Amino acid sequence: MIAIGLFEKIIQENHQHLHYLHLYFQGEPFLHPHFTKLIEIAHTYGVYTATSTNAHYLTQANVAKTLQSGLRQLIVSVDGITQEIYENYRVGGKLAKVEEGIRRLIQTRNERNLRYPYVILQFLVTGVNEHQIPALQEWCENLEVDELQLKSTQIYNYEDGSPLIPTNLEYSRYIPDGKGKWKLKKQPENKCWRMWQGSVITWDGRVVPCCFDKDASHVFGSVKENSLASIWRNAPYQAFRGQLLADRTQIEICSNCTE
Repeated sequence: MIAIGLFEKIIQENHQHLHYLHLYFQGEPFLHPHFTKLIEIAHTYGVYTATSTNAHYLTQANVAKTLQSGLRQLIVSVDGITQEIYENYRVGGKLAKVEEGIRRLIQTRNERNLRYPYVILQFLVTGVNEHQIPALQEWCENLEVDELQLKSTQIYNYEDGSPLIPTNLEYSRYIPDGKGKWKLKKQPENKCWRMWQGSVITWDGRVVPCCFDKDASHVFGSVKENSLASIWRNAPYQAFRGQLLADRTQIEICSNCTE
């Protein structure tokens, strides 16, 4: 988990160029014992803050801290509206606990006449849960979430198919190739706005290109040792951008990305 001192250093050095901060990367943010303190620090510097959660830790205490922290956007990942379907993807998760947490936060926010956080319910559409989409809107209205987002699912080794690929290809990143295999619906072009829009900083200060680099395979430097500004312009970062513009298929994390 990121240390408060390191986090504050990052914000202090970069807040003038930082417009949007997503406090989340490969983990449940509310497991950090001082998570809302991190939000407060960024908020103090005028940074727009967002996070993504499974909503299992929206206790009364955490809800109160979250509402006081200045958090502007809260994304809740819910990939099924019955326990059986929910736990198929969210193994070990409890849908009732998720519903309770969402309802608690929104009701408390509304009782206090607060505008934020804006609550987005994110639903990864798969072949397992797509039949629930017609009932999903009513489920969200009942919880009074501010927005529903239907998202396509990234699938590893998709070429041979997967039960997670929806039958309704409108919600799929993949389509049949006509030869018994599957292919990306949108073939990647040699460009990506993310390489000029922002970066991801891991809990220990390593700078990686984007959230698709889940295992931090492409590390361009550490904010413990150098400023983000200098890392942003250094040779490894520039070489990565150059490879992406020349032929992104040679970069593994870009090969299954639809950006």
